[in-house]
Amino acid sequence: MPLKQPRGNRVRIVVVANDTRGGVQPYIALGAGLQDAGHNVRVVAPADFASMVTSRGLAFSGLSGNAQADARRVGSTSKRGPIASMCSIAGEMTTRMETWTRETLEASDGADLLTGGVGGMIVGLSVADKLSVPFVPTHLQPVDAPTGDYPGVLFAGMPTWLGRPGRRLGHTLTGLALWTPFKRPMMSARASVLKLSGPPAAAKGQPVLYGFSPRVVQVPTVPGKERHVTGYWFADSSGWTPPPALDAFLAREGPVVSIGFGSMTGEDPARFTATVLSAVRAAGVRAVLLSGWGGLAATPDTDDVLVADAVPHDWLFPRVAAAVHHGGAGTTGAALRAGIPAIVVPFGADQPFWGARVAALGVGPAPIPRRQLTGQGLAAALSDTLADAAMRSRAPDFGMAMRAEDGVAAAVLEFDRIGRSGTVFPA
Repeated sequence: MPLKQPRGNRVRIVVVANDTRGGVQPYIALGAGLQDAGHNVRVVAPADFASMVTSRGLAFSGLSGNAQADARRVGSTSKRGPIASMCSIAGEMTTRMETWTRETLEASDGADLLTGGVGGMIVGLSVADKLSVPFVPTHLQPVDAPTGDYPGVLFAGMPTWLGRPGRRLGHTLTGLALWTPFKRPMMSARASVLKLSGPPAAAKGQPVLYGFSPRVVQVPTVPGKERHVTGYWFADSSGWTPPPALDAFLAREGPVVSIGFGSMTGEDPARFTATVLSAVRAAGVRAVLLSGWGGLAATPDTDDVLVADAVPHDWLFPRVAAAVHHGGAGTTGAALRAGIPAIVVPFGADQPFWGARVAALGVGPAPIPRRQLTGQGLAAALSDTLADAAMRSRAPDFGMAMRAEDGVAAAVLEFDRIGRSGTVFPA
């Protein structure tokens, strides 16, 4: 589907990011880059993120519901595997798909182009069809890129003895897990809200952009399918001022690690926090605990532990010796860019995949699945990581190479090229 001739001198791009915080922030960075390049950008995301979007000077339209509450309800299914998790998410969305489709259609009035990842595509594809405009897929994970070189994003644990065929099968299974649970609510919304029939077509023939580093994952190139790995889409926190207690804590002598699990939640945060604290003390380190959305329980500050709800990763990570995190795509990229080793404790979804990539790059140990985490095991991982001279040397070198990339700028150039290949974007 070619790009329609834009009215005026700016292309109107709607970025649809229906996700948790870690899945929204990169699209804010991408949207800001597109707007800085002269385009008119609106971000459609859960209403929770209004201030995060508008603080970057972007127009915002909120989707009904509460992303944090949804994450809590769905989080308990992660232990049952990727298909069960995606079915649970789809169950949460079924009752809202029609509402979200209406809201996205209203927000996209007059748009020349829509874009987003899987979370945005489940409503954005159909809306783009209704408006007769292209939808450019922009993914944070290497989906829709089957290969035997690495496993499918949701099936990182495929048995190694299956080799390349098993890894390629994992991509097929990932595609089924990502899309099958949403097919019925998507088709229902297409028919009832948009009066459309048949499968979505707005992304056909469009290139796919990937918001991670080619140094981390190299997606395959195949004839007839454009794929562009641009580098990560980071939203830097320039001007952020740390609270004095955090500054003082980091200024003291001795290694400090960051421990946080982002939007992940658990059935017993207090017990999980006790496990983490026991590991910190057994390893003899100090820690900044990022409580996030409740994966870690609030606990009083002590001499060796300081608790914060959230601290910008681009500010914190360069100031710590290592990071313990859940393996979300954005957090993984932030730790790599900071040049520090990472210990990944995946909860589910794509996190085991990123944990395996960190280990394969030699900038972290093998990931420790959340359900297998013990205080003793985490303490050993912390001690071994901080004592590993080769890893501590390799991580800064990798970070330096990552910091030389500008994923947002590369993505903006691709959008400009996409426009010129159809009907021209303004110069």
